[in-house]
Amino acid sequence: MTTVLLASFLGSLWTVAAVLDAPPSSYLLAWFGIVLALIDLRHHRLPDALTLPLGAALLLLQSHRLGEAALGALVFGGAHLAVRRLRPEFMGGGDVKLAAALGTTLSLPSLLPAAILASAVTLAIAAVKRTRKVPHGPGLLAATWALTTL
Repeated sequence: MTTVLLASFLGSLWTVAAVLDAPPSSYLLAWFGIVLALIDLRHHRLPDALTLPLGAALLLLQSHRLGEAALGALVFGGAHLAVRRLRPEFMGGGDVKLAAALGTTLSLPSLLPAAILASAVTLAIAAVKRTRKVPHGPGLLAATWALTTL
C-alpha cells in the first residue's frame, strides 16, 4: 500500500513539474524528496548514501551557474550548521548536509523564504503528529521542491 501511495505522489509531483515546464532539478528533488522524507519520518535519519549523491547531482545540474550554486550551498548549509552547533537537539547532521545540497538549486534571494517555508512545514508535521520531536528533512525537501518548481 505504501508503494502505491508513494508512486501516486511521485506521479503527481512529476505531472505538476511537467505542466509548469520545471527545471530538471524538480524531477530529481521529487524522487529523492519522497524517499528521503519517508526515511526521515520513519527513522529520524537522512542517510549519506542518498543525500550526498543528491547534492552532487543537483550541483551538476547547476553547472551553468556553478558559482551561485556553490554560494547557495555554503549559505544554506552554513545557516543550518550554525543552528546545529548552537542547539544540537533542534537539528541533526543529516539536515545540515541536506540543506547544503538543496542550497545549490535555490537562488540567493530564495534562501530565506526556503528556510521559513521549511520551518512552517516542519511545524505542520509536528501539529499533525502531536509531538515536538519531528524531522526537519521533509520540510526542507518540500520547501525546496516548491520554490524550484512553482
